[in-house]
Amino acid sequence: MASYYTSVATDRYAARAGFSIRGIETSAGLDGLGALTGLASAGSTTADTYVVLEYLESRRLLEDVDAQLSLREAFSSPDIDFLTRLDPDAPIEDFVKYWNRFIHTQSDPTSGIIEFEVQSMSPEHAQQIGQVVLELTQDLVNELSANARQDALSFAREEVALQEARLRETLNRIRDFRNFEQLVDPTASAALEIQLLSELEARLIDINARIAAQRESLDETAPSLVALRRQAEALSEQIERRRHEISGVLLDGTGTSAVTQQLAAFETLDVERRLAEQSYASALSSLEQARRDADRQQRYLAVHIRPQTPEKSEYPRRGHNTLLASFMFFAIWGIGTLLTYSVRDHLT
Repeated sequence: MASYYTSVATDRYAARAGFSIRGIETSAGLDGLGALTGLASAGSTTADTYVVLEYLESRRLLEDVDAQLSLREAFSSPDIDFLTRLDPDAPIEDFVKYWNRFIHTQSDPTSGIIEFEVQSMSPEHAQQIGQVVLELTQDLVNELSANARQDALSFAREEVALQEARLRETLNRIRDFRNFEQLVDPTASAALEIQLLSELEARLIDINARIAAQRESLDETAPSLVALRRQAEALSEQIERRRHEISGVLLDGTGTSAVTQQLAAFETLDVERRLAEQSYASALSSLEQARRDADRQQRYLAVHIRPQTPEKSEYPRRGHNTLLASFMFFAIWGIGTLLTYSVRDHLT
């Protein structure tokens, strides 16, 4: 065993990196202690931290790194000793187990700091692996952040689209109503009719007053008095006709006032339009609020240790492993010896 570690085992170099997952959440609503310690927002990144730890030892990471650096070819090189070398035809499951011997992770739950160490047979290759792993982890955090943002906004966007479709449908129905009835606004038309009726009634009152005044001094057959009576009759007929139109005496085939039907239909459509506009405005406000909330919940990778090119090999730890192997050998030898003497004593 000692000869293997001293003369056969291939040197392995280690590159390390450290980072933490941070959010850009605002401190609104935090108490004094939470604002000072940041514990109120620490829990929001805990789940992402565990996801990253799982990713660092996952098949997905191994395949992504292998696609960029050809790990299988590098770890199955004939220059590597036979106990450390990877079988070039090893299935992916064995490759993952092999990879987990060359990457070590640790995390601090309090601070959220994650550190990892990767090993390889050359200093440059170890640094390259560490850099690629760091970049892929950053891509994963960005993907998690983008997915969380998309999930937060998807419902609000669907609601906006739903209310927009509702508003468009209501406006189309109002447009069809106006085209069919040849009226822009039946309510305004009715108000105009009432105003005209009031003006006609005012004119009729004035003419009746003039007729009453002239009767005191003129004969009933006086031309001016006859002309005023004709004007009064014409105004009365016109007023009566307009009253019939407004009050609903002009009925359709079902016995219902056409003007009343128009007003009722238009008012129903107008109420639907106003409700649709309010719902659409509320949906837009909710979308904007959801966008602000999603922006405050963005995640990013704060790197405090980047992989550096090592200058000396750290593995295998020859002295440590030799002493450990020697201790285990002597322990086994001692136990075997004691068992041998014990059996011999019982037999004699």
